[in-house]
Amino acid sequence: MIPTMRLAPALALVACLFHSPLSSAQQSQQSRPPASSSGPTAVPGPISAEPAIADFGIVEPGTVVSKTVKLVNPLDRPVLIKLARPSCTCTTVDMTGKTIPAKGSIEMPMSMKTSLSVGKKTAQVNMVFEGLDQLLEVKLLAETAYAVRANPAYIDALAPERMKGSFELLSTDGIPFVVRTIDGGPAETADGSPMKPATRQVVRYDLSKPRLLSVVPPFLIVETDHPKCPALDLRVRHDTTKITPILNFAEFRTNVGVIRNGTPADFEIELKHAGPLRVDRVTSRHKEVAAALLEQKSDGDALLVKVRLMPVGMPPGPFLFTCTFGAGTKTSDLWIYGIAR
Repeated sequence: MIPTMRLAPALALVACLFHSPLSSAQQSQQSRPPASSSGPTAVPGPISAEPAIADFGIVEPGTVVSKTVKLVNPLDRPVLIKLARPSCTCTTVDMTGKTIPAKGSIEMPMSMKTSLSVGKKTAQVNMVFEGLDQLLEVKLLAETAYAVRANPAYIDALAPERMKGSFELLSTDGIPFVVRTIDGGPAETADGSPMKPATRQVVRYDLSKPRLLSVVPPFLIVETDHPKCPALDLRVRHDTTKITPILNFAEFRTNVGVIRNGTPADFEIELKHAGPLRVDRVTSRHKEVAAALLEQKSDGDALLVKVRLMPVGMPPGPFLFTCTFGAGTKTSDLWIYGIAR
């Protein structure tokens, strides 16, 4: 007989995934972020994954990475995978209902799409098995980074004397580059010398004279001629640039790269702990860019929203604006940036 206390974690996950329809009160509670987002805790058992962690290292933003792991069954009977569920909508796996043969193994293909912003990404696939009190975790790890990296990765402008200064830009792949613009204005080297292609550039910034916006921008947009990094951003820390969206965006901004007038540009944004919430409208705050809601996909917790931008008559160069997402009575702004050609 399987001990009841040991079965609890695995049964809790199954109950979470095969739940009955929610009442309106339950839906309201579920739409709120939980106190902890650590997810289910692994419960040891005989089934193993080789390897148990798929580490993809450093990849470009918006990359789809994939890995096939082996699920090994040491028992003398076949084991049915009762449930295989990824922790986010960015991860794809199809193993529910498949059987691992006795004293054998099967392959499990997995894929994960990284966000368009830089940072570390962690996801996992949780599995439970028929007749076993086991919860198996297979983790996916990746770090997204642009081919040009800023050092530091933010501008600290909380003090008046730091409204002007300089920062370093480094080519991570060894390709020399030139900085074209900073915040929409011509880029200048820190020492005033002419800029030449190099793997390291030190450039000035001046937030006392903002260009892309009429106020201090929440993100400083940098345009380069690097073939893999036309634009990147530095978060600006200032009393006027705090971002507190009502909708729980996984990122506060998205880099759409190079866009061209008359050509659609699509992007995806994840809403964490959305529960039953659905986005019903997206509006562009740029007069020369239209925005349309294409689709959305939920895994019961997170919501992945796909949006299409259609630029018409945009002047060439960098841009920074917001799109307003609406879900019933809730609205939040997402910052969009890139380069128009």
